[in-house]
Amino acid sequence: MARPIEYISSIDDSKDLWKVAVRCKHLWSVTSSQNREHLELILFNSKLDLIQAIVPSYLVSKFKTQLELGCSYIMQNFKVSSNDFSFKSTDHKFKLIFCGSTSVKKVQLADIPLNHLKLIRINAIIEGKYRTNLLYDIIGGVTEISQAQIIPDNNKSKVVFSLTDLSKHHVQCTLWGKLVVQLNEYYTTHKDDGSIVLLLMNARIKEPQENYPLNVSNAWNGTKLLINDLSIEEVKNLKEKLKDDMPTLSSSSMQMETTNTSVFSDLDKFVWKAEVLSLSDIAYLQTETTCVTVATLEKFECGQSGWYYDGCSECTKSVTLKDGKFMCYSKHISSEPVPRFKLEVLASDGKLKYKFVFWDVDCVKLIGKSALQMKLDLMETGDFDPLEFPYELDVMLKKELAIRAVFQPNKASLSVIGFKADEVLRTKIKERFKCEEHTSKIVVSTDDTRDDMHTASCTPTISTSEKQSHDDPQTVSDPLSITADYDPSVANSALTPSKRSIPETVEELDSAQLSSTKIIRDIKLEK
Repeated sequence: MARPIEYISSIDDSKDLWKVAVRCKHLWSVTSSQNREHLELILFNSKLDLIQAIVPSYLVSKFKTQLELGCSYIMQNFKVSSNDFSFKSTDHKFKLIFCGSTSVKKVQLADIPLNHLKLIRINAIIEGKYRTNLLYDIIGGVTEISQAQIIPDNNKSKVVFSLTDLSKHHVQCTLWGKLVVQLNEYYTTHKDDGSIVLLLMNARIKEPQENYPLNVSNAWNGTKLLINDLSIEEVKNLKEKLKDDMPTLSSSSMQMETTNTSVFSDLDKFVWKAEVLSLSDIAYLQTETTCVTVATLEKFECGQSGWYYDGCSECTKSVTLKDGKFMCYSKHISSEPVPRFKLEVLASDGKLKYKFVFWDVDCVKLIGKSALQMKLDLMETGDFDPLEFPYELDVMLKKELAIRAVFQPNKASLSVIGFKADEVLRTKIKERFKCEEHTSKIVVSTDDTRDDMHTASCTPTISTSEKQSHDDPQTVSDPLSITADYDPSVANSALTPSKRSIPETVEELDSAQLSSTKIIRDIKLEK
């Protein structure tokens, strides 16, 4: 006797042999940082109950051709696990995980509607009647585009606009990545569609924080964008009733917005998502922090290597000679290594000293010459010693700079990711420093070879492995692999060492995961 169909609302972890009649509301692919793909889908039944399901990596090839958006199925046999996603697509307590014995049979189920939206009204968002860890479906008309950065095939594309509803309530919306490209293409190709009504399925609501307003955003691949889809009754009604309250679609709207001058000042861009701190404040940091400070470059520090390292010709990682080939950790092969700057510089603000590591791009800007060019010039004179610091490097010293850098508790220096030499900007940054300095708590060095100013060290003791990782240019990572959530400041993130991570990137973008959910941890399934 066949098992009976059961309701989604009844599903719990008491058994695996569940059998459900469902329709696929949403389906998307997620690629992890290890380049492993899994599928996520949202299912609903005739009672409009929702549950999320996962197809693990090892089963993607089996089920990818069987699952289609909008189709109905009889499915049975799942592993059932707690719905512990950071951002939940449903409020069901559990999620389904496909396993080797999962059965998927495509059938026509007329009692399950073709569409089911989990809508939240904009005025409910404004009133705070939502859960921050739950994703929602949101419909609104586009009334104003305030900012746009169109970078095709790049996750840093961004557009900010206002959404309104029939009650004329407004909420700010920010889209990232592929959805920005999709919206831009629609603007370009649909010249006669009048105004725009958007449906965001599986969207995230972000609470207002300090200078950041209440905001609706996509949860990367987990969010679906529908534009002027009149097959959806709610979209059709809103477009008809708001047609006189929304601007008419222009084929050049997005392009015009993209070329507008940014509303952010140079200072805003430089300190974006960073802590503005004096060297005294930096000395008391305990966790990895992106910070902005002002200091004068005093002298070069002699580290474990010279003033440059042998880099890859395709990325900024260092290379080693293996089997007669120069290869970096990303497996790029170079015929000849490319010299790249890595300079440790002791900098002071008049009260405290700190060691900063300047990487290739910023060094080139300060020196006006590449490491390759400098090495070739020295070799031509016949007086080349790779450990001798060329006199031309001294042009960097005695300069007061506004420096954007990353503090890491296990490093003995700050890793520079950008600088500004503008005097007005430096002054404004100094004005943001905390009034109360903590220099009285800094331990004064007893080394007679140093001057009277205190020298801060990020870590009192560093293990051998950590020190090797810090000093060895093998660990230099590719700066282009760093994803910032605000594109104008990417130029300030020129080059950083390995293990570099920008805390706000994880929170804002989740670019490695590109999912509405956190990475699935240790799903142990029997194949």
